[in-house]
Amino acid sequence: MEKCNIASALTRSPLFEGIDESEIAVMLNCSNSKLKEFSAGDTVCRFESDRQCIGIVIKGEAELERVDYDGNRTVLEIVGEGDMFGQTLAFSNLTGDMLAVVCRKSASIVFIPADFVSGRCSNHCNKHNVLVHNMLAIISSKARSLSERVEVLSNRSIRDKLLNYFAIGCAKRGGNSFTLPFSLSTLADYICCDRSAMMRELASMRSEGIVSVDKREVVMHR
Repeated sequence: MEKCNIASALTRSPLFEGIDESEIAVMLNCSNSKLKEFSAGDTVCRFESDRQCIGIVIKGEAELERVDYDGNRTVLEIVGEGDMFGQTLAFSNLTGDMLAVVCRKSASIVFIPADFVSGRCSNHCNKHNVLVHNMLAIISSKARSLSERVEVLSNRSIRDKLLNYFAIGCAKRGGNSFTLPFSLSTLADYICCDRSAMMRELASMRSEGIVSVDKREVVMHR
């Protein structure tokens, strides 16, 4: 993919909001950013490495996952087109668990050196201050998302976790329905429970008329 096409794709990223395509192209050259291609199932990066880069998905989808010592997998975040990931944006990893970004679909990802995003540009790019401002806004947004995750996981039962997660999704859309951003299997990982147990609970909630789930569309009835 040519750099002009990469710059065009990056106009959809919150990191480059307020920065036009030509200025993004200059920043890509200035920062020595790299484009890499990945297939579904590929590990994009592991956060125990020292490589300090910000990744932006311009095509495809990936997920940030944690794998503990016993091999238990938890999905921490879904990363879609325009979204970012990186060690500076990752969750704390004091326990030594493996944190990695893994492709769910084939993906094209741009890697930008983290010090370019967080510091001053040596070439004094005109819009660099806008880039830094956007980065701070993204960090704030990720902090809110983490707070929502903690709220969901603080519930003890699977039903309460599901109801809390569904309520948050409906509130964001402003109604009594919303679309899951991932599959039901990934939802089980997201709320840290066994998939079979979660599916049984969902079946009970459907039969009681509490929720309807059609593929990824969720409707709450009370």
